[in-house]
Amino acid sequence: MNKTIHILLAFFLFNALIGCNGGGSKSTPASGDAIVLRFNVDKGIKFDYIMTMAMNMDQNVMGNTMHMTNKMKVGYIFEVTNDSAGWKTLNSTIDRIGMNVNAGGMSINFDTDSAMIDTTGPAGIMGKVFGAMKGGQFTFTMNEKGQVGSVRGMKEMMEKITEKENAPDAQMMMQSMGKAFDENNFKQNISQSFAVYPDNPVKQGDSWTKTLNINSNGIPMKSENTYTLQSVDGNKATIKVAAKISSADSTVTEAISNLSGTMDGTSVYEISTGMLTSGDMDMKMNVKTQQQPTPVLMDIKMTMTGKKL
Repeated sequence: MNKTIHILLAFFLFNALIGCNGGGSKSTPASGDAIVLRFNVDKGIKFDYIMTMAMNMDQNVMGNTMHMTNKMKVGYIFEVTNDSAGWKTLNSTIDRIGMNVNAGGMSINFDTDSAMIDTTGPAGIMGKVFGAMKGGQFTFTMNEKGQVGSVRGMKEMMEKITEKENAPDAQMMMQSMGKAFDENNFKQNISQSFAVYPDNPVKQGDSWTKTLNINSNGIPMKSENTYTLQSVDGNKATIKVAAKISSADSTVTEAISNLSGTMDGTSVYEISTGMLTSGDMDMKMNVKTQQQPTPVLMDIKMTMTGKKL
């Protein structure tokens, strides 16, 4: 599996790990009332999220089109462990990583909840690395506006995995993933995931916009997001998002020279707790790399479910 695919897989795993966001207020609004969307989960609450992703990718390799499919499932647990001076501390645990990849006649299947069958080839390498990530923990602080104060534990988590899996191929994969799990980059991306919160109360039909500059696995990206409060039904708020994604600037990165795309979808929030309970996203990406100037075309569909434990 080449370096470009390593980086793309790391990119989607990383976004799966931080792909949830929350919003809500402590009371259920009456129909037609404005609601306040904010991060407002109480200390002691623990919640489980599962994200599934189905990706179809077409890449030109030496004049031939290579079709790749990737089905991924990531589970993680968040717990609010502290609430002080308007900042909440969240402890995050990676609970499960499963992947089914088919590319160029090669098939890779593994799930951290199942015993590994192939322990030598690409599936074995990825299974060992991602298997070592299961149970990994990190913490971050956040205020009600979704602003991230600090991130701790990412470096230590990745160092433990690197020490445990020291085979050359595993080390190469870890290097590809390293930038994604840099604490500064991770802070930017967590902030992006919680960027849903509007500055003011919103009513059904109201829209608000945010432009975000993010870094994912060393890839600078700009996301121009438009959010719309589509409906309020009792204790549920449905938010629609439409985003335009592009290269953040003209800088040529190590592996990606240009990207563009769109993302559309909806997320449902439990207003009383601020928890995301479900979401569906459809992302279409066009990526050019230094090695392959012919665009890599991707169609990614994601679903998210969340529940209180």
